[in-house]
Amino acid sequence: MTPWPVLFSRLPQLVEKLEAIAHPLLTVEVDGEAVARLVRPSRAELEAHARRAGMPTLTPEGWLREALGRVRDYYPEPREQVVLYAGSQPVAVLRRRGVVGHAA
Repeated sequence: MTPWPVLFSRLPQLVEKLEAIAHPLLTVEVDGEAVARLVRPSRAELEAHARRAGMPTLTPEGWLREALGRVRDYYPEPREQVVLYAGSQPVAVLRRRGVVGHAA
């Protein structure tokens, strides 16, 4: 089993951790290689974006689901692990072989 389903099932907890750290840079690492660096919008930015006519309404969980979904499309079968960082601080470490954990 790949780490992606576990990661997607924990989106609310990940958003809580990301908001507590309050660093806007989200780095996704797959098998030891940084494959995406994203600037994570704040709740206020997402709400302001949604107020404009024709723009989608995204929650922080929805934004994270969409962003990680794009990364998953390019890396559907990680050999070893997926790691998320807020700045340089690890937020989640998910290993492929059933060993799932979160960094403190």
